[in-house]
Parts: sequence; C-alpha cells; structure tokens
Amino acid sequence: MSMETNTKLLERPLAVHVGAAALIILPLLDAVWSIKTGTHMFDYWSWGLILGAGISLLIRHKSAWILGMTLCVVFLVLNITYLIRDIDVEDPFISKMRLFDCFIVLFIVSTVSYFFRYPYLDRRQSWFKPTGERFSVGAAVVLGGVETQTIDLSYTGARIKIKTGHQYSIGDVIDLQVSDINDIQCKAKILDIKEDHIRVHFEEIMLADQDLIRQWLVTRDLQKV
Repeated sequence: MSMETNTKLLERPLAVHVGAAALIILPLLDAVWSIKTGTHMFDYWSWGLILGAGISLLIRHKSAWILGMTLCVVFLVLNITYLIRDIDVEDPFISKMRLFDCFIVLFIVSTVSYFFRYPYLDRRQSWFKPTGERFSVGAAVVLGGVETQTIDLSYTGARIKIKTGHQYSIGDVIDLQVSDINDIQCKAKILDIKEDHIRVHFEEIMLADQDLIRQWLVTRDLQKV
C-alpha cells in the first residue's frame, strides 16, 4: 500500500512570494509617484535594496532568503534614519507613507522568518532546482511493469534493484512508478548499470511530484549516501 504524504507539509510559502512581489512593485510605485508629483518617496539606494530583496525572496533557498532579509533590514535602518533626520523638514504626508512602507517591509521580514521552519527549504539545496542529495531508503517502485525497490533515492533520481538477466542498456528510458510516494509516475533514464542495480535520472517529472519526493525524504530519519 502506498504511504500517503502529509499534504500539510507541502504548503508553499505563498505569503513569501506575495511579499517578494510587493517589494519588487514598491520602486515602480515610487517611480509613478515621482512622475506625478516630482518628489521621490525613496532614494535610489532604497530602490536597489528592496528590488534586490524581492528578487532574492523569489529564489527557493535559505541563503537567498537570508540575503533578502538582510537587504530589507538595511533598507529599514537607512529609511528610519532618514525619517528621524528629516522629521522637521520633510512633508508629513511623505513621512507617513515612508513609515507605512517600512512597516510593510518589517512585516515581510517577519513572514520570511516564520517560513524558515519549513523542511523543504535547505541550505544545501540548489538555488534554482531541487538538490540531488541521495538518501538510503528502500522505497517500493514499479520499473517498466516490474515491482522492485530503491537502494537510495533523491529528488532527481534513484538507484533501483534489478534482477539478473536484465535487458537494460545505458540511455534507455523506462516508465517508473514510485508506489510508496503517492504512486508518482515519470520516466527513468538509465545512467549506469551494475550487476544488481541501475542508477536512473527522473525524466518528465512534474515539479509538484519532485516536491512530494523531497517532503517524503526530509520528514524521515534517513541516512544520506
């Protein structure tokens, strides 16, 4: 029987993505404001800081999120300093709007800090795709219609046990079903062949299914290989 993945663990950080979008939009709104009124809410340094923070927070990696939060903190320090320095000379409306934007940035930093606890966010993860770290686990799979199991498994591939007398060749692409993880189906391209196992790379696999595999692996006490 397949082992059901806890879907609660698959929650994506939508709030972080929304916050990142808000940071990217802020300089654009300020640019529109400056065209209409002739005054800037922020200086170009602030624009660069929050734009960089927004882009960093869109990358699913702890280091990128740390960079994004750091840029946000620098933005907050810089603009709070400006607010205190110019409190007697700046337009009160501009000061209120700048303070409001600072509160938004502070809220975004708090939100990102909250989502650091999610297990799929790993410092060792590749910045733009799932990392290929392998875990020793015998997960049930169906390879080309034959029931077998993995020797180890990663988010992008696996080593799978095979019987003697096989007809596999390097480069073959075979149908694969990962029975223990919600019956995920994809293609398995053979990269290496040994006497009792083959090493495959997952082909034509959906990003959502990669997430399912990652969740299944990182929420278990498995040994890395």
